[in-house]
Amino acid sequence: MPTNRLLPAMTRGVQNAVKVLWMLTKIIIPTTIIVTLMDLFGILDHLALFFSPFMSWFALPGEAAVPLVAGNISGLYAGVGAMALLPLARKQKFILATMLLLSHSLPQEGAIVAQAEGKAVTVTIIRLAMAAITGLLLNLIL
Repeated sequence: MPTNRLLPAMTRGVQNAVKVLWMLTKIIIPTTIIVTLMDLFGILDHLALFFSPFMSWFALPGEAAVPLVAGNISGLYAGVGAMALLPLARKQKFILATMLLLSHSLPQEGAIVAQAEGKAVTVTIIRLAMAAITGLLLNLIL
């Protein structure tokens, strides 16, 4: 009878969904709190000023460096969580999200490349370069 297989499958599906939700919550909430505190204490303003010349190449405000760095170091969801707090235009969101998709979780994925006996530094440099080139091109095209 199909019900005998459906209920266990649904139960596993719900359990997996809760696990993923919990994992995302553990990343996005702390990132949101950290970025909010950085904003409250004026740290975000200093970072924005410092990174503005570089980020302007991609039509992004200096504050966009925070989600980019968070995503590159911690993971894609940390970058998305930080990005959600910034008042960005649609074009800016698209450029930043695309750059994050190309270069995220660099330490973790570098370790995986090294485990597979690849050249982690080379792969990391290529991913960062492709993110930058793509960001520049999207700024010109959009």
